[in-house]
Amino acid sequence: MDFSSILDGLAVTGAVTAIVGAGALKAAPGFARWATNKVATFFR
Repeated sequence: MDFSSILDGLAVTGAVTAIVGAGALKAAPGFARWATNKVATFFR
């Protein structure tokens, strides 16, 4: 049996997951600041 296509799919999935995770970590501080401001303006 040839499992190369399965292994290639796993490698691509891992790379995409890493890229999305890095983007989420980069966006998290800005999103947290935005969300805090939205909640604060709701209670004013």
